[in-house]
Formats: sequence, C-alpha cells, structure tokens
Amino acid sequence: MSEGQPVDDRTAEGSVPTVVQTDDVLGGEPRIDGRRVGVHRLYRQYDEQERSATALAEAYDLSLPEVHAALAYATANPEEMAAVAERATAVKKVSETVVTPE
Repeated sequence: MSEGQPVDDRTAEGSVPTVVQTDDVLGGEPRIDGRRVGVHRLYRQYDEQERSATALAEAYDLSLPEVHAALAYATANPEEMAAVAERATAVKKVSETVVTPE
C-alpha cells in the first residue's frame, strides 16, 4: 500500500482519509494513512476514556475526518480491534517481566 497524505490543509481538497496496514509501521496495526497513530489507540481513548473526537484530533494533531475514519474502521472491525488489544496486553505483560540489570 502506498503512503497517503494527511487530510485538511495537508492534502488536496476533498481527500478522504483512509485506514491502512503495513507490516513495517506500528507492527501492522491499522492506522490512518500517512500517520503513525493506531486506530486502536484512538478508539480505546474514545470508547473507554470518553474523549471526544475533537479532543483526540487536537491531542494527536489529526483532522476530524481522520479521527472519524479511525473510529468508523474500529466500529466496523470489532474482532480486529480485540486482536490488537490482546497483542498490546501481551506486549505489556512481557515488558513488565523483563529483568534489567541494576
């Protein structure tokens, strides 16, 4: 898949943001094309922390269409979002058990 451009003043007028997956970016996790912000991260904060789409756009320097595209993708793909959440939990557990020398 090719890298796109962010939306709003960062792209051609009328562009629609898309969600992509590439193995070499965010471990293949779905993300907004041209950005390094994972769909699951946005969706989790929207759903669990009740952050508004506007607040997410401001926090991650995204446009509202980009946030809405991510939220729509997450809503349409609940099994994929559950798999991403499981991988994130597994990585967190491993990182917590890693012993570092003192």
